[in-house]
This record gives sequence, structure tokens and C-alpha cells, in this order.
Amino acid sequence: MRLPVFRVMLLALLRDPGALVLAFILPPLVYVVFASIFAGTSGDELRLRVAIYDAADTETTRRLAKEIRDDGTFRGTEREPTSEAELSDFVRQDLADAGLLIRGDPGIVTSGDSRSPLLIIGDAAKAMAGPIASGQIQRIINERMPDTAWRRAFVDIESTFVSLTPEQKGRVDAVLETIKRESTDQPSDEDGAEIKNSGRTAPIVERTDLEKPMKASAAVVYYAGAVAIMFLMFASLQGAMQIIDERRSGVMDRLLAGSARRSSLLAGKFAFLIVQGFLQVSLIFAAAALLYDVNLGGRWTMWVAISLAASAAAAGVGLLLSAACSTREQAQTLSTFLILIASAIGGSMVPRYLMPPWLQDVGWIAPNAWVVEAYHGLLWRNTPDAALWPLIGLMLTLAVVSFTASTALLHGRPSR
Repeated sequence: MRLPVFRVMLLALLRDPGALVLAFILPPLVYVVFASIFAGTSGDELRLRVAIYDAADTETTRRLAKEIRDDGTFRGTEREPTSEAELSDFVRQDLADAGLLIRGDPGIVTSGDSRSPLLIIGDAAKAMAGPIASGQIQRIINERMPDTAWRRAFVDIESTFVSLTPEQKGRVDAVLETIKRESTDQPSDEDGAEIKNSGRTAPIVERTDLEKPMKASAAVVYYAGAVAIMFLMFASLQGAMQIIDERRSGVMDRLLAGSARRSSLLAGKFAFLIVQGFLQVSLIFAAAALLYDVNLGGRWTMWVAISLAASAAAAGVGLLLSAACSTREQAQTLSTFLILIASAIGGSMVPRYLMPPWLQDVGWIAPNAWVVEAYHGLLWRNTPDAALWPLIGLMLTLAVVSFTASTALLHGRPSR
């Protein structure tokens, strides 16, 4: 009896393409996506976008900026900031994952310096970007500019353990200049450090974050939009699958026998799903506001526009999937596959800045990415309205195209 039961279940699986996809294709595909994300966070695959502003503009700082750009660990920005304020704006508006302010020459060291020559400017919305950038820049200095690293070390040794004589300081400077020539293959035109016994120097790299726009944490704000679009997709599909039931039971034929048209029936369902989705998003953001102090900063109009556009996009996708499938089982399998993949690469599960650059680019095909970026820009970055409308336009375009395709599919599909 066991063998026939096994055979029946095997044949049922082989005859159901959706079950095969869900059982054997979706798991490894989701694994590859998450493995790519988390492998990148611990290696060179992450490649953060770092903007550099060199306020000191010395031979050493120019050399440092060049070594950072040539290292390959980071990606550059489309243009470089021209002031400290613009550098902060780059980070706040997501033109860079982190900013590097070179405010002093790390090669000219005086014992007891109270200010680090290098300042990493980060954003709480990208909590890992600042520490990663700081560590990588420290590594670049140690590997590519060993003379600078050793100069600061000798200052700390001299000020902490033993005072060097002028002759010993001269020998140290000579050795460091030799190291510098060997690492750069060019003569030096910078003076050595002035070593005075007055206390330890400041760290070569310091980190700071931009001021938060609200009391709520960055993660709480981010996941309000990320969770909203993921559940919009699931809820819209569940509501749209009523089309399959009506088509298979003959209800749609009886409705069409009267004066109703397919486009009118779909339009009614489309409108209902949009209203349902908007209420769903409203409840999520109400919970965020009441429990975690997430506020819209008075920009209610843009929030409504984003929410309605996101609901329309999700409704359109739900109708399209339902129109394309013959049974509920097919629709549920296909939707689970597509929604999980779109949520993974679109930033609903893991912030996209943690993904490798190629996966960040691929992620833009998912509507999740448009919605997450729009909400995060509105709530956290205070992005101007003009910069949010293109994202809203993408959502509305998807909604119109999906609705039109749904209508065309239903016209050409038999009822049963």
C-alpha cells in the first residue's frame, strides 16, 4: 500500500507545474538572493557609495582620496560635493551611502590632537554603512599609506611610553619618509610630524550620523513602507482571485448576459481593491504613528498620493495574475513565487543598500523598490515632491498596464 500511495503523490506532483516550481525552484532561488545579500555585507561585494570632500587639500589628503577611489571597495558618486554642507546633503538624499570629510592632514600629527582628521558622515537609516566605511578606510590607510599610519603610531608611543631625543625623532622621520617613497614610488614634499609629549592623539577616523528627522528609529520608518507594499500584494491577490471563482462557477457568464461588460466588472473590482489597500496602508501607518512616533511632517497630500498609487499597482498586479491563471491553486503558487522574489530584491525584507550593486540594479524591476523608496524619501529624507512623482508615475503606469492586460486576457479566455 505504501508504494502505490507514494506513486500517486509523485504523479500528482509531476503533473502540477506550480507545485514543482514552489517545491524545487522557489527555495533555491530565494536562497541565492539572500546569500548574495548577506555575502556582500561581509566582503567587497557590498561596495558602498562614498562621497568625498577634501577640506584640507594637501598632498597627503589628495593621495588618500585617490587611494580610496582606486581601491575598488567603494563606488563613487556621480559628482563630488563641493562643501561640507553638500556632503551631508548627499548622504541625507541617498546620493551616497556615507560621506568622508577630510578635515585635516592625517600625515601631519601633533601629540594631543583632539580632532580626528577624517570624519565619516552616516545616516541612521543605513546603520551599517558608517562602520563599514570607517573600517575599510582604515584598512586602505594601513595598506596603501603605511607611512601615515606609522607616523601616528610613533606619536602615541612617544607620548605614552618614552620621550624621544631629537636625534631619535630624526631617525623616525627618515624611516617614515623611506616607507612613503616606497609606497608611492615618488619623492615626498611634506614635512614630518612634530612630536610633542602632551597626550595621545585622536583616532585617525571618527564617525557621526546626521540628525534624525523624527523620534522614531530609522528601521521603524523604513519597514512601515516595506511591510505595507508586501502585504498589499498578498491582500490584492486574495481579493482578485474572486475572478477565478466567478469564471469557473458561471457567475461571470450570467453577469455578462445582461448589460454588464468585462471591463466594467474589472473596474469595479479594481476600485474595491484600491480602497481596501488604502485602508490597509492607513492602518499600518496609524500603528506606526501611535506606537513608534512615526509622523508625516505635514506632508499628507504626498502620503495619500503614494498610498493610492501603491494600492493601485498592487490591485493591478493581483487582477493580472488572477486573469492569467485557470485555478486558485495556480494563482496562489504563482503569486507566492513572484511576491516573495519581488519582496526580497525590492527591499521589503532587507534594505537594498546591503545588496551587491548588481542586485540593487535588478531590484528596480520590483514595484516594492518604488514604494519603499517613495515612503522612505517622504518620511526620512524629506525628499522634495518633484523627486517623488516619478516613483508615483511608475506605480500608476504598472496599474494601468496590468488592468489593461487583465481585461484583454479575460476577453480571450473561456469561462470554465
